[in-house]
Amino acid sequence: MPFRFLVRAAAFAVLSSVFLSAAGSSEPMGVRVFVLKYKRVEEATLLVRPLLSDSGSILLQSKINALTITDRESALNAVARALAQFDLPPRGFAVAVKIIRASADLSDRDLSREIGGIGNKLREVFRFKDYALIDSTVLHGSEGDSVSYLLGGEYRLGFRIEPAAEGPMLRFSQFSLFREKADESGHKRISPLIRTTLNVALNQTMVIGASKEESSKKALILVIFAQENPRPMERLPGPQRPAEARR
Repeated sequence: MPFRFLVRAAAFAVLSSVFLSAAGSSEPMGVRVFVLKYKRVEEATLLVRPLLSDSGSILLQSKINALTITDRESALNAVARALAQFDLPPRGFAVAVKIIRASADLSDRDLSREIGGIGNKLREVFRFKDYALIDSTVLHGSEGDSVSYLLGGEYRLGFRIEPAAEGPMLRFSQFSLFREKADESGHKRISPLIRTTLNVALNQTMVIGASKEESSKKALILVIFAQENPRPMERLPGPQRPAEARR
């Protein structure tokens, strides 16, 4: 059965009293079917319920990921606006990561060649004198994704990109850096280096240092820079409304 027909049939099933006057109000009642494209209707229900009047009701249709809402026209309009902002594709991000080995020993290393212009900034922030690039990469993921990557052959970086709404901040939960190294017998030994939750500002460089203790002469430094990927072309012209059937 065609998808469009399913939507109309679902709407027809609950339209026996459309546009009847609500008790105690001259505002007419209406019914609309909102078909969500990106988010689940179970999540949308939490957003929609506070917007309904005392006369409003919701019918979930999980198979077609739709909400059928009966309420006054003003409430239906408020729901339509809220769902248009809610039912957006997951934001995608590119996260550039550099892992750097820092040492208190002075060397004649050319920092600009090794790690670019950030070398001088690191010297201003940390007390270390020498910085050597171990590895760098660009990781890609969307809201809700878990990301994992092996840097330099032995440093496992992992985190989860939490939903970020439309704000300029990202939250990386379960952010961790482990060292994976085989011992003499060939068994892999895993040593935790960083475990935390990070709040990362988009388009700004974040620097994280890890060492055994504050007085250590050596440390590992992570340099992180995150930016949002362009949204799909179909969503770029402006806010889009979820597919909506009205009677």
